[in-house]
Amino acid sequence: MSHFESGTARNIAESVIPGPNLRAFSRVISLEQSLDHLPIGITVYDENFRLTAWNKTVAEILRTPPELLRDGMPISEIIRHLAAVGFYGSGEVEPLTNHRLGQMTEGDLTFEHSLNDGRILEIRGVRDPDGGYIYIIQDVTVQRQAESATKELAAIVSSSEASILSLSLEGSITSWNAGAERLYGYSAAEAIGQSSRLLTSDAAQAADQQSIWRRVLQGEQVLQTVVQRTHKDGHTFPVSLSMSPIFADDGTIVGASGIAYDITERLQAVQDLAKQRDELERLNGQKNRLFSIIAHDLRTPFNSLLGFSEILSDNAATLGPEEISEYAGMMHESARQANGLLETLLEWSRLQMGGLQSEPRPFDVAGAIDKALAFNATSAANKNIMTERLASPLLTALADPRMVETVLRNLIGNAIKFTERGGTVHLEAIRKDGEIVISVRDSGVGISPERLGKLFQFETDASTAGTNGEKGTGLGLQLCKELVELQGGAIAVESAPGQGSSFCFTLPSAI
Repeated sequence: MSHFESGTARNIAESVIPGPNLRAFSRVISLEQSLDHLPIGITVYDENFRLTAWNKTVAEILRTPPELLRDGMPISEIIRHLAAVGFYGSGEVEPLTNHRLGQMTEGDLTFEHSLNDGRILEIRGVRDPDGGYIYIIQDVTVQRQAESATKELAAIVSSSEASILSLSLEGSITSWNAGAERLYGYSAAEAIGQSSRLLTSDAAQAADQQSIWRRVLQGEQVLQTVVQRTHKDGHTFPVSLSMSPIFADDGTIVGASGIAYDITERLQAVQDLAKQRDELERLNGQKNRLFSIIAHDLRTPFNSLLGFSEILSDNAATLGPEEISEYAGMMHESARQANGLLETLLEWSRLQMGGLQSEPRPFDVAGAIDKALAFNATSAANKNIMTERLASPLLTALADPRMVETVLRNLIGNAIKFTERGGTVHLEAIRKDGEIVISVRDSGVGISPERLGKLFQFETDASTAGTNGEKGTGLGLQLCKELVELQGGAIAVESAPGQGSSFCFTLPSAI
């Protein structure tokens, strides 16, 4: 250290200094050699700010010429040199020099400089008790960069919308950002020091957390796993959780960090998309079914009309009255079937598009049953099917009579359609538990268990020919279900193969 060359000083000392004092002097020389190898620069000035001692690191840090530093040199020369090379920033050399000398005179012994080459130097001065000053010069670039990165990271963590927390090896919460407070409802003061079990409310959540914790303690990163967590107010919600082990310098695990996001809205969006997809598939199926009905089911009665009308047109002059009457009757039946199919199709279509609105009002159920029976009277007569009605007096329902009549027409028509010639169809209406209950029972062929479960669904093959080959759209029962439910009622069926069927639906009572 200082202006001594260690080897020369030792040679002089050995020739002129007695033994005990030589050993003390040797210790001083060793100390100076050690100071020369320190990573910090050291300069010593007397009370007049003249250089008295320094180590080699000073010149390395300040990047001064070797001949600049010398014993007794005024500190103003060092400052002037540093000002000239831009150490104090841009500006004239003398003003910069005088400004720095003034700071030192006023007692500003510690300061920091950011240099043009990117380095940051910290210079700290202390007064020597025996007079003079000692300055320690240190390159703190890496330290300041680390501090800046730490502050930046802390700012990111603090302002993040995500929940960011850390845990000790024992599973206690050691840090808690504003995002965690928003997500879970606990303040940092309430959460830090508590077990992470604070965020779970049942055995399933605790088991999930324990499973993730074991994996993290084995050094594994758990990324974006979906788990349930519990808010301070008690409600549970889904989060996307990522956890990573925190390693010490020696590679041992000292804790864990966790990042979590509330994915309630994201999952809801996924569910909504799935519902939309299912709805699109349903609508596409309905479209295909409607095309199938138009292409096949409606063609049969219209073909009959065309065929019979062609016979009459071509042979009217030669046909007798009985033959003409027979063909006319068949044409009428074909037209009635086509009209029934179209009515069902149009009503169902209007219902699906929201164009069919319920207009409930009090009306006599017995009158609606009579109208539906009259509508199906020809079909029943053609198959010699006897219809019976039993309705209690003064059964007044609060519903849309037009829709109820549509339901009754379809149920009675189906009962006739699937009953053999000479069978019976029985209707009954009663008041039970504040509701009107209407049942339509037949002695027909019945329904298989496999088909029974899909009876009110919109199936591609839902239309089944009747016992006399009658056609249908397959929409009638689904239309009945939707119309009954639109009134606030419910519909059900009981049936078995060969034992007939019983359809029963309810309506609100007006009384």
